[in-house]
Amino acid sequence: MLEAARSAIATIDRYPEPGVPRLTERLAELHGVPVDRVIVGAGATEIIGLIGQSLRDVLALHAAEIGDPHMPLSHIVEPTYGEYRRISRLNDLRVETWRDRSSGWAQEFLPRSAAGIFWTGHPNNPTGRSWNRRELLRLIDDTEALLTVVDEAFLPFLRDESERTLTTEVATRNNLLVLRSLTKIHAIPGLRVGYAIASADMIERLRDFQDPWTVSSAAEAAALAALDDIGEAERRESIEKLAIESAWMLDWLWELQGIRPAWPDRDRPAGVSPLPNFHLVNVVRRGLNSFELHEALAKRGFLTRECSNFPGLEPNSDDESTDFAGVPTGGSLRIAVRTRPENEAILAALASILDERSNK
Repeated sequence: MLEAARSAIATIDRYPEPGVPRLTERLAELHGVPVDRVIVGAGATEIIGLIGQSLRDVLALHAAEIGDPHMPLSHIVEPTYGEYRRISRLNDLRVETWRDRSSGWAQEFLPRSAAGIFWTGHPNNPTGRSWNRRELLRLIDDTEALLTVVDEAFLPFLRDESERTLTTEVATRNNLLVLRSLTKIHAIPGLRVGYAIASADMIERLRDFQDPWTVSSAAEAAALAALDDIGEAERRESIEKLAIESAWMLDWLWELQGIRPAWPDRDRPAGVSPLPNFHLVNVVRRGLNSFELHEALAKRGFLTRECSNFPGLEPNSDDESTDFAGVPTGGSLRIAVRTRPENEAILAALASILDERSNK
C-alpha cells in the first residue's frame, strides 16, 4: 500500500485523472452498485462540504416556497462530529440540535417532522453508538422530506459491518446518502480518501460542485492497493482481534477510579451494537479535567482526543439532555483501541496519573 503511494510519486509531474475513475470503479464493484452511484473525495470531510454547498440554494428555495424561510434545514443529534455543524453554518443551513437519546445504548432518534438534511454517524463519533439497520431504514422511509446522511467512516471496524451497512440501500432510496472512509480502516489518514454512495442524481449534483483533482495520484494508488492487497480472511482476523481488544480495554477502563466509560452502565444488554475502535471516557474525579488529563498523557507519550469542542461534552457540563454517568463531569477523552501492549501501556499511564491526583 505505502509502496504503491511511493511509486505514484514518479508521476508527480502529471495531473491525476479527474474523478479518479479507476478507484471509483473499484469501489462500485466492491459495494455492488453502478459507477454513477459513487463519488470519491479528499476524505469524507470534502464530501460533507460538497453536500452543504450543493443543497444550500435548493433547500433555501424549498423553505421560502413553504412560507418559512427561517426554518432549520440541518439536523443533528449531539455530541457528534463537528463538521456537520460547521459545514451547515458555512452554507446558511440553519441548524437544529436534537439531543434526545444521544447517550443511550443505541442510535435511535431521527427527527421525522423535519426537512432538509439529517446527519448521523454509524457508529457515531465520539459516542461510539451504532444504528440498528432495520430501524434506521424504517425511519428513513418515513422521512422523505429529509436527506439522511449516514456517516459510516468507522463502520468497517465492527465485526458485523455487513449486517449494518446501508450502502446497498441507496439504489431504492433518493433520500439516503452513505459516507465512507478508506483512510481510517487502512491507517493512512494523511492521504485523505473518502467516498459517498447515493442516488445517481445526488452524485451528479455533488460532482458539479467538486473541484478537479482533489484526490492525488499517490492517494488513489494507495487506496487501490489497500483494497486489492488485503484479503477477506485477513480483514476478518484483524477486526476480530480489534473486537477482543476493545472489550478487554473497556473492562479495565471501568476499573479506574476517576474516569468513567460513557455508556449507561457496565452490563451491556443483548443485541446492542458492537464496540467501536475507540472509547469515550468522562473525567469524574474532582479537581481534574479533560484538558489536564490529556496533557498529562501526552507528556508520557500517549495522544488522546480531548473532546471539549463537542457540544455536550464540555468540562463541568451539567446538561440534563445527556446522561453520561448521571453527574457533571470534568470533560471527556476519546481513546483509541490499539494492540495489547499499547493498550496496557496507556491504561497503566492513566492509572498512574489518576492515582497521583487522588493523593494531592
